[in-house]
Amino acid sequence: MRLLPLAAAVGLVLLLSNSLGGVPGVAASGAINRPEDPIVVSGANATPLLGIAPNLVVAFKYSGGWQQIPVQVDEKKVVDLGAIYNNAPSGVTVLGYTDAGTFTGADSDPNLDANDEIVFMAKDAGVIPPSFSEPPAVVANSGVRVSIYDPITADTGTVFLFRQNGTLDPAAGVQYVQYTFSLNSGAYLTTYNKAAGPNPENSVASSPFYSQHFSDRWADDELHVLAGASTGVDILDRHKALFAPGNCVRSEDTFDAAEGAFIVNKSGPVRAIRSYIGANSGPNTQRDHFFYAQRQDIVTALRVHAIPSVMDFFDYAPAASGMTYYNDLNLSGVTIDGSPESPALGQIRWEMATGAQGTIIMPGKSLTNIPSFAYSSYYLDSTTPSDAQCTGDAVAFGSSGVYVNQGIPCTDPGLGCTSFLNTTRTIYYEPPNASVASAQGLSAKYAAPLSSSTRAWTANAVGGTSEQPALSALPAPAQGRSQLQAHLLLVAMATALGLAGAVACARRMADGRIRHR
Repeated sequence: MRLLPLAAAVGLVLLLSNSLGGVPGVAASGAINRPEDPIVVSGANATPLLGIAPNLVVAFKYSGGWQQIPVQVDEKKVVDLGAIYNNAPSGVTVLGYTDAGTFTGADSDPNLDANDEIVFMAKDAGVIPPSFSEPPAVVANSGVRVSIYDPITADTGTVFLFRQNGTLDPAAGVQYVQYTFSLNSGAYLTTYNKAAGPNPENSVASSPFYSQHFSDRWADDELHVLAGASTGVDILDRHKALFAPGNCVRSEDTFDAAEGAFIVNKSGPVRAIRSYIGANSGPNTQRDHFFYAQRQDIVTALRVHAIPSVMDFFDYAPAASGMTYYNDLNLSGVTIDGSPESPALGQIRWEMATGAQGTIIMPGKSLTNIPSFAYSSYYLDSTTPSDAQCTGDAVAFGSSGVYVNQGIPCTDPGLGCTSFLNTTRTIYYEPPNASVASAQGLSAKYAAPLSSSTRAWTANAVGGTSEQPALSALPAPAQGRSQLQAHLLLVAMATALGLAGAVACARRMADGRIRHR
């Protein structure tokens, strides 16, 4: 199994730099400087809360006193992909998010169970109280302490989860992101044509940092960056999918014209989720969008017969003219203006488009077991493009992204295949005219994600704090990451730093500041 880009290599550099200043005991407490990043805790790592209704889960931070912060529970269950189409079971199952408004249906267990997810934002973390206490309106001794650790800075933070008495709003009066799923035809369950499209929609995900529009299942056709003093114009023509440049046999439009269905459409206070399947002869191919206030994760599971190649790229709109496009192979950048240029191509790790219109920074990764898997990049900037523009407008403004220009074996388990290719594109929405250093910094954070651990927060018989055994002491993969990453990071650090570095790491692990990813 290969993980690309190799997070361990980047993580090694980060850990080396961290060893010079990140000495155990001097980390800044309650100062996690990751405003874009969420923390996701599985129900299995919050055992004191298992079995309660999701709306009874609340979150607090401590900062000179208890302050409620927004939290949401996203329920999950194992679902047969045939059921997503309202068909007979196909034999292909996934652990997916539930939605009573689609044929996925509600969770068979309506209460918090082990595979459900509890989500809050790292920026809302606080510190540990000086002595044991609990906020008002929560059930005594129901607490779970979530410790958060930043491997780049060694900063730490703490969030507390509790069972409430029913008088609190889990959102704490906050809505970080809004998502409105709106089919032109009407209600999804009764009007959506799952056998063939198109199924036009007018759906929008938005926050104070961006607004994104969808006109069909795969048709992502508007993006306004609102961060800082961004102009807010629509910079996106299409988020495109093709076999190869100018090859219009398959595209996001042909995906929408064929069979497909939604798994979930959910808008919560912390994040929104848009998940769907169906891409022509890949009816099990799945894409999930996770919308946060200042970040979006686009996770794609390719499940299709053998194909010759595949592309995933952004074609910008004419209104993006004047922005500068960068990636880690082209640090000097090229101007998006419809005039041809020839940036270096290769295995890019991050991209950035920035200007007065705002900034998007996009790192990504792939998880696959395909032998000798490799990819390159693509760039085309021309008002008279040589490559046919299969979808969207007739021009190519800074068209750029990933091009897997090799044969891909069958990845559809429905055909009995065992190869897999899963990709993640993360988008950070930032203020105008960002620097290359900003893109490199966010890419480094992406490669070294926050880790978290949990333990019960309860009072003992004499009024002290009962530090019960950690609920999540062993490495466990989070959404979109693998155990391999965590293990490679630790091995790389031990090798590079020698015994002293390994001992420092062990100390941090012992005092609960490094847990699972």
